Amino acid sequence: MVQQIEQRHLDFVKDARKTFEENSEMHTYRNGTHDDNDTLIALRYGMDRDCILVYELGECVANFVQQTRPVPNPRNEVMKFAFEMEKQLSANEHKGGWKRDHHQDLTGFLLLNLEKLRHELIKIPPNRDKQEITKRCANIANFAMMVTDNEGNNNES
Repeated sequence: MVQQIEQRHLDFVKDARKTFEENSEMHTYRNGTHDDNDTLIALRYGMDRDCILVYELGECVANFVQQTRPVPNPRNEVMKFAFEMEKQLSANEHKGGWKRDHHQDLTGFLLLNLEKLRHELIKIPPNRDKQEITKRCANIANFAMMVTDNEGNNNES
């Protein structure tokens, strides 16, 4: 059941919106932490994750639609692949990152991994190493991400 919307609810939505905008991975926001002020909970949801659903002690207050920038929820395949990319980045953490690497070096490593992937893929299917294929694909994606991080639209300079 929906109840009367009060100014405190609107203020809470404003705080939740700000928090969700600052952290696109966050799904839940609360107005307190285990004390008397902990009465409101905001949930980010919707196809584009741009809606905020507010609950007060389990009761729905209101559905505030399109309150944040749309942030699509990646497909399971994309998330699984992103975890593989992160796994490869973590395995190479000791190398110190890519911020100072020239795009020619990064694309060279990308092509080297592409060639290793091609060698694995030309094998007869029972002889293919699926872990090697996944590793090479993640490395290729990581080197492409490094190039865009240094040279593309995401570059802050």
